[in-house]
Amino acid sequence: MNKIERREIEILVRVSKQHDLPLKLMKTLLQTAKKFTYENQTSTARRKEYQDLISFHDKNRD
Repeated sequence: MNKIERREIEILVRVSKQHDLPLKLMKTLLQTAKKFTYENQTSTARRKEYQDLISFHDKNRD
């Protein structure tokens, strides 16, 4: 496992704990967000999109 993948997992764990969401859901959200992220978006816009996805799924979870 390279450093980037390890760091990504660390961040996912931290964010999932902050929002009280399962890690598996966070991984799925990240993969979905990567698929729909446009190349010409800034990193700030991508972060906001990720946060919006997390908030959306947090509100709609069972």
